[in-house]
Amino acid sequence: MQNRTHNAHKILVAVASMAILPLAAQPIIAAYDLAFLNSDLDVVPTLPVCTTTVVEELVLHAHVETATGPAQGGAVVFQYCSYKGLPPDDINRPDEAPSEACMNGSAKWANLGVAPISASGDAYMSFGCVRIPRTVGFRYKYVAQGSGIKNGVAEPADFTWLPAP
Repeated sequence: MQNRTHNAHKILVAVASMAILPLAAQPIIAAYDLAFLNSDLDVVPTLPVCTTTVVEELVLHAHVETATGPAQGGAVVFQYCSYKGLPPDDINRPDEAPSEACMNGSAKWANLGVAPISASGDAYMSFGCVRIPRTVGFRYKYVAQGSGIKNGVAEPADFTWLPAP
């Protein structure tokens, strides 16, 4: 009976110590939003391809927000969906793919670069000028870097370049 009581005491102490975790130790849940902007930083649904007379670059905008306000730190890794086996930056054989291709496994997420989160919870990266009409999937990974916010991934979103007018 003493052994059973001793074991019950051990279990009770273990359960009690698990229940007293400080809330600060729990990562904060956040919303991870991705928006597409033009060179003037206006939100755009599409852009025309670049020509000698039209040069509109796509700017990726990440925003990380918690219930108490914007993230105050961390960084984002911007990614695009890339067909497997095709070289990046080849104008004749574009590797960029819609997000559907990454979801079905015919493409993979490739890193574009890392940008720090500002005090307003924002990060930006230029994707540049596209010369061939296409649809490309984008997303980003948020890396908390000690900010107390949970690492996360933005939902993939597709952006389409249209033929020049």
